[in-house]
Amino acid sequence: MAIESHPSFDCPTVSQRLWRYVDFPKFTELLISRRLWLTNAEILAVDDPHEGLQGAIQFPHRLWRTLADVPEILRKQIIEMRRNGFDETDEQLFVGWFMGEEQRCHMTLSGRRNFFVNCWHAADNESAAMWKIYGSLAGGVAIVSTGGRLHAALAQASEKIYLGAVRYVDPMAFEIGTPNAFDTLVRKRSAFAYEQEVRLVHWQTGHYHDPLSNFDLNEQTMRFDNIVQNPSPITPGISVDCELATMIEQVLISPLAPTWYLSMIERLIERLGFSFPVRQSVLLKAPPAID
Repeated sequence: MAIESHPSFDCPTVSQRLWRYVDFPKFTELLISRRLWLTNAEILAVDDPHEGLQGAIQFPHRLWRTLADVPEILRKQIIEMRRNGFDETDEQLFVGWFMGEEQRCHMTLSGRRNFFVNCWHAADNESAAMWKIYGSLAGGVAIVSTGGRLHAALAQASEKIYLGAVRYVDPMAFEIGTPNAFDTLVRKRSAFAYEQEVRLVHWQTGHYHDPLSNFDLNEQTMRFDNIVQNPSPITPGISVDCELATMIEQVLISPLAPTWYLSMIERLIERLGFSFPVRQSVLLKAPPAID
């Protein structure tokens, strides 16, 4: 199944160069398994707790108790959005919107574990920051690909996969309305903009848990009581069929790798039946001496 299009995903061009910085164990596993690993979004949330949630501000509706507390410009949006034929007072419309937002927050958090992600860095050239953060410095490699190569390499995968660039938003951003479920997976706070991330995303729809299946609405606190936590263990990730010879344009060795590392990687690639080019980064090579 080819990568599918979706309005939430700003798909990179076929020529957009993409980089995946990994350590040696991950690179070896990729070559041996010939399958691409997508990590559970719940695990990614260890490094970024906002991962896969609604936006930079969580539970923003809780700032307000009544419609009068809401800033006027947002108040008008809420009423116009909720009116839609309902014969209710403005305050009743606000309460309906409030509880819908409360429900959406719980459902999004509960459903985060059903998304699986594989991350790439979009840039024309290699990045010193990406080497330091994700490339394990002396032991790392960078897998170089393009948007077009990813599409072709995953054409035979049985899973439904989407590809798109991450949008970076103001940490104080707040929007009225219900976003698409995928929107939370391709949006991050602006503090992470240096990643220039492009994501492969799979949504595992067959494992649905309803945290509100037994809820009670507490009208005093304006909260749901009896939230049902998901008792099942988190699936760390999934692996999908991938044509590596198509996906990998070249492999770049860490600029801090020892001299023997390049030949070792070349031998590994050859023994596993691949022939893509390998070279060592010269990013940190000293300039010529001045005589």
